[in-house]
Amino acid sequence: MHLFHQAFFGGIAAAGFGILFNCPPRMILQCFGSGAVALAVRTVGQAVDLNLGEASFFAALVVATSERVLQQFQSSGGSILSLVGVIPMVPGSIAAKGLMNLLALVRAQPSDEVLAATNGMRNLLEVTYTLAAIGTALAIPRLIYPRTTPQLS
Repeated sequence: MHLFHQAFFGGIAAAGFGILFNCPPRMILQCFGSGAVALAVRTVGQAVDLNLGEASFFAALVVATSERVLQQFQSSGGSILSLVGVIPMVPGSIAAKGLMNLLALVRAQPSDEVLAATNGMRNLLEVTYTLAAIGTALAIPRLIYPRTTPQLS
């Protein structure tokens, strides 16, 4: 049930980003599917004890590879599917916690400073690691499966 919940709401978020990015109406369902696959793969990855960054990497890799493999069935706007599919995986709440912990340093007592700094840096490093993993996973299929353009003779 948790997997279905994550996939469904990941799909809704991706469809929303598809609308935000002005995707044609016929692509919104594909955007939904891209986000659903991404969140489902990430959820399964976390269920098998991968950390957030690793699970996000594999989810983004699956989405980007699927988009590249299916490129002949898509229009030229197909690459947007990878992007809208992985945006819902960006760990915004962890980033917010990290910033809040670092801002707590401003008003921390000497005994609280180490805890706030440690928590803030840990959260922000986890966000950075996850964003780097998503970006790397999106780039790999482009290197392996370059977009082929029809040869004009």
